[in-house]
Amino acid sequence: MNRLNISPQGFGSLPALEVLDLTYNNLNENYLPGNFFYLTTLCALYLSDNDFEILPPDIGKLTKLQILSNRDNNLISLPKEIRVLTQLKELHIQGNCLTVLPPELGKFADE
Repeated sequence: MNRLNISPQGFGSLPALEVLDLTYNNLNENYLPGNFFYLTTLCALYLSDNDFEILPPDIGKLTKLQILSNRDNNLISLPKEIRVLTQLKELHIQGNCLTVLPPELGKFADE
């Protein structure tokens, strides 16, 4: 609840970070730093109540994610790279502008 519109650049110096909550800000896909998706130990990522229209394809690099919360943004699509998030247990995408879900989400129903 800080109303950030640019996320901090220092994510690369947090190699053991497991939970990151950036809920209730003014962030969008254009203002995530390049090293954001190198948080390979991240298990829970909360990006709800921001201004995301898309999730960058690099979301697939966060292979240890178990919780991904993107509710109440402006999401119009989800990247196909979401299929590589095999540890994902919770995906919160309610309150967005999605009209279809990617077929890649169907693979989670088979597991």
